[in-house]
Amino acid sequence: MSFVISSHTNQLPTPPTPPTPPTLSLPFLSTTTDYFNGGLFSDIHPIELTKSELTILEACGRQNWSQIRPAIFGNIFEAATDKEKRHSYGIHFTSEVDIMKIVRPTISKFWEEKIESATTIKELNKLQLELQGYRVLDPACGSGNFLYIAYQELKRIEQLLLEKIASRRRSERQQMEISFVTPIQFYGIDTNQFAVELARVTLMIARKVAIDKFGLTETALPLDTLDQNIICQDALFSKWPEANAIIGNPPFLGGKHIRLAVGDEYVDRVFEQFSDVKDSVDFCCYWYRLAHEYLGENGRAGLVGTNSVSQGKSRVASLDFITQNGGYIHEAISTQPWSGEAKVHVSIVNWSRQKPEYYYLDNQKVSQINSSLTSTIDVSGAVKLKANKNQCFQGVIPVGNGFIITEELVKKWIEADAKNQDILKLFSMGKNLAQNPLGKPERWIIDFNDMSLEDASNYSLPFEYIKTTVKPERDNNRDSRARNYWWQFLRSRPAMRKAIAPLSYYFTVPRVSKWAVFLQVPIKWLPGDLNVVVASDDFYILGILTSKIHRLWIQAKSSTLKGDIPYTHNTCFETFPFPQNPSQKLVQEIRQTTQQLHQSRTEQMKQKQWGITQLYNQFFTESTSQLFKLHAQLDELVIQAYKFNKNDNILEKILQFNLELAAIEKQGKQIVGPWFPN
Repeated sequence: MSFVISSHTNQLPTPPTPPTPPTLSLPFLSTTTDYFNGGLFSDIHPIELTKSELTILEACGRQNWSQIRPAIFGNIFEAATDKEKRHSYGIHFTSEVDIMKIVRPTISKFWEEKIESATTIKELNKLQLELQGYRVLDPACGSGNFLYIAYQELKRIEQLLLEKIASRRRSERQQMEISFVTPIQFYGIDTNQFAVELARVTLMIARKVAIDKFGLTETALPLDTLDQNIICQDALFSKWPEANAIIGNPPFLGGKHIRLAVGDEYVDRVFEQFSDVKDSVDFCCYWYRLAHEYLGENGRAGLVGTNSVSQGKSRVASLDFITQNGGYIHEAISTQPWSGEAKVHVSIVNWSRQKPEYYYLDNQKVSQINSSLTSTIDVSGAVKLKANKNQCFQGVIPVGNGFIITEELVKKWIEADAKNQDILKLFSMGKNLAQNPLGKPERWIIDFNDMSLEDASNYSLPFEYIKTTVKPERDNNRDSRARNYWWQFLRSRPAMRKAIAPLSYYFTVPRVSKWAVFLQVPIKWLPGDLNVVVASDDFYILGILTSKIHRLWIQAKSSTLKGDIPYTHNTCFETFPFPQNPSQKLVQEIRQTTQQLHQSRTEQMKQKQWGITQLYNQFFTESTSQLFKLHAQLDELVIQAYKFNKNDNILEKILQFNLELAAIEKQGKQIVGPWFPN
């Protein structure tokens, strides 16, 4: 048997009487409710419940729900969204602790300082009017947690202001003005209709929570109608409401994954809308750009994004755009593990159009914050040097799981035909470089390089294997070259192969690693796309790349990814100036010290069966270790090669050196690159 819940209301017209179902008398339903108004109740749908469901509902109604935080709606929204869709669209719940890292710097401190500096009734009354018209926007609002916290904070600020007005008037608070901050001052945008409905409810509850929390005399009813405040639209293509503060947590979605997640048509629309962003960047970067564009002269903003916003192409599209267009980053967390389900590290960035008096980075007071989220000198203006071009490369990009094979298959094919060993190679990737002793790979790869179809088919067993495993996958690839040349890597790196061909070994570093240590590896190892390769076998060059000077440069040129250091051939290497005229004696000393360091590391890795990361974790900061001592010795020699002093600001000196060499090249003159200077 089922029942229909009915309730008395003084706001709704009485509908025609339907056939009466069985009813259940429940005391908790008999109380008259003052209002069921607003968009939430614009369409009333009778709810048919069983007797057992009503019993559960009655039990729930008798509970004290005052301590349940509306932030639970974030969990409801995330749980109600398909896991695959959450990951595809970068939807993740944000904790209250992390939300406050945006709301407090962007909203709370701003108002606390204004109230603190106001001394007269006239100034305080002016602030009251300003606060009454203050608007907050979350352009990726989800279930409304950011707006909820912001509302609670503005209500607290409201009470601070009223208390100060009362003290200046020497009057009792009961005689003061009623509250004036309302949910109508808060706005949100989201593409998910369910999230939008939740956000509206969250803000409605926020008002009641604030009334109870601060002991306010205002009534919680009637409910605010928020249908025009929290809207279901795409923030990338819709006009944003005007706001004094823009806060939120845009979707976490890497640039390479956007097309797979949202489709070609949507991505093409994004590229058309943001035509000046030439590269695929993290999805959240577009929110940073738009937030800054929509900020007024006195506007402030705070957003959470993946920490790629402070590195590479994503930084150019987001934080560089902000700092180069009248924005000042005044408080930031450079990187931290995210509190949500997303297994990413994030950056929390608060900025304004007004130059701040103080800067706080990672909870420390600093003199400035640049777009790489460091307080050091901003090296984003460094110029790529022509002398460094075609000396450093990203490894090959196969595109096709079938290219990777087991060692067992390698042995079998070589036994069948010895010539197969020409195209079967150890495949080096960043993980093996960082974790394995000597960086040795454990995987093999079929490499036809630039062979024609006819030449590749001469290696019958590997060729047929690729035809069976790779070609079907490539046939569906949107890249015509991938489809037509299915037996070749999508990116075979001919320039890299040509550069390292004369060498017996080369130097390589993982594209992302904790220590960014270059290793010497045999030429027979084929580097993959997670490796960066320097086409040199000179230990003098390895010494420069291993030095503190280069390490400081790459840390400044790139932010951290999950606490690690990304190394890119174009931003880290091509901008790095090498010593121009060190003495031959000094060059030889650097070379010998680097060889000693290499030999010592090799012995330790062999003996302990450790990878380079574990070795550096254990000994790099131990002042009594051989590793520490050899690095210190090498650093001293390299500083001499640059003619710097120990107490110099190294980053400032290197940036200045880069710009000087770039100016020389601009005059058509040659400089010394990554080679021994004659």
